Amino acid sequence: MQKLLERAAARLRDFVAQRDNIALVVTCDDAEALVVQKLLEELEDSATSEMVWIVTEDFGEPHTYANAVINAVGAKCAGVSLALREKGLTPWPALPAPVFDETRPPAIRLRELMAFSRSLLPFPVGMVAVWCFHPATIANPAAYARLVADLLAHEFPDPWCHGLRFIVRGQPGEPTLPAALTDKPRIDRYTTDLSQDAMARAIDDEADDDSLPLERRMQSLLVSAHLDYAYQRSDDALAKYELLLQFYAGTRNPTMTALVLNGMGEVHGRLGNRVQAANCFEHALLPASAGAGPPIPILLNLSLNLGNLRLEEGNWAAAEAYFDSAQEFATIQRAPITKVQAMEKLGYCQYSLGQVEAAVTTWTAAATVAEQLELSNEESSVRRHLHAHYVNAGDDAGANAMVQRLSALQSPPLPGPI
Repeated sequence: MQKLLERAAARLRDFVAQRDNIALVVTCDDAEALVVQKLLEELEDSATSEMVWIVTEDFGEPHTYANAVINAVGAKCAGVSLALREKGLTPWPALPAPVFDETRPPAIRLRELMAFSRSLLPFPVGMVAVWCFHPATIANPAAYARLVADLLAHEFPDPWCHGLRFIVRGQPGEPTLPAALTDKPRIDRYTTDLSQDAMARAIDDEADDDSLPLERRMQSLLVSAHLDYAYQRSDDALAKYELLLQFYAGTRNPTMTALVLNGMGEVHGRLGNRVQAANCFEHALLPASAGAGPPIPILLNLSLNLGNLRLEEGNWAAAEAYFDSAQEFATIQRAPITKVQAMEKLGYCQYSLGQVEAAVTTWTAAATVAEQLELSNEESSVRRHLHAHYVNAGDDAGANAMVQRLSALQSPPLPGPI
């Protein structure tokens, strides 16, 4: 996968470095667009002779798109100016007033914005401003094509876009943009190959490549094992996890050993091998807990996996302990949805153990967190447990309060006991 990404990144860098073409149309689907955006961000981070402007606003129609782009760029410029002032340096000049005039054509406003960006280059000679128009979604391809064509139109010998380069997103199978750019000079084209199938092939190729460092090959093998699990190729996943376990245990890497054991446990759990799953999860706890900075995400997953396993067995006491740990790890990890879900199951275990007061306290706390964070689905689920408890206890006031809150959340209460 790394080679695949490196090839795509090199294609973008090569375009920026050349001086023959003014634009590169990168054709990619919506899923690949996320990867391309990351590559553009890396291009920005590594730029030395360029100033890179990445525009990711969705495209609906030209006027609202121009407004969104100008406002986003204005906010970025204001933030840079503030930082410069704090350091006692000269702030950037304000955006020219005409770009905010909504009575003017959107292409003209955007052209003036981009021409203005040349004034921000620290060394105008030898540097270029690279504008990356990379909307995540393009709701109106025909209007988008017309706008892009207007932006890229230029005439010699004095084109308006000297000192500028453009990277523009295209969509596979969408004919209006290529048609609109047919007669436009100095435009390069690149179609990505970052599909799931291509990624999977690249990952497997790297894992089998003897010329690569062993550590990198193992990383690719780990990703490949995760993909096998995701696509329910359980035998392939287990075979790869076993190789990875030998490697990481042999190199005394506790974090990766725990991660691999957790993966093996999840495969066994899916296959219904409960004893093997539990064995993997429990053996992963020791390496995951080793060291001064234990990996919280792995400990969180292990706690949830063991909690769910013991919950299915009806081992309420063990499940209670794991879900209590999980909700604490979720707090550290800043994963509020996971925290509320763990607390909901923690309360269920406590209720099943006869710890009714503790369960109500846990559920109430979980519902409060969910309400404060506007997690309506999670709050509804927890409050339905509380409603059922109040019905069981004959507490009409408590049950009615839950009915009112659930009604506000548009979620019906449970009709009977838990």
